[in-house]
Amino acid sequence: MPIYEYQCFECKKIAEVIQKADDPAPICHGAMKRLMSKNSFILRGSGFYATDYKNKPKENKSDSKNKI
Repeated sequence: MPIYEYQCFECKKIAEVIQKADDPAPICHGAMKRLMSKNSFILRGSGFYATDYKNKPKENKSDSKNKI
């Protein structure tokens, strides 16, 4: 489940809440708004981008006929 940040309009305090995307905002004495925050997703190493994300070279149709 993702972590959402909410800020109270009255006291300006920020609360971090782990909840489902369709769950309601946490209850506070004042109204709260959901904040937009940056994520911390970092791809490192030679795994995902090098092996799964790049476009793979297409085979020539003439090459595939010769293989049969």
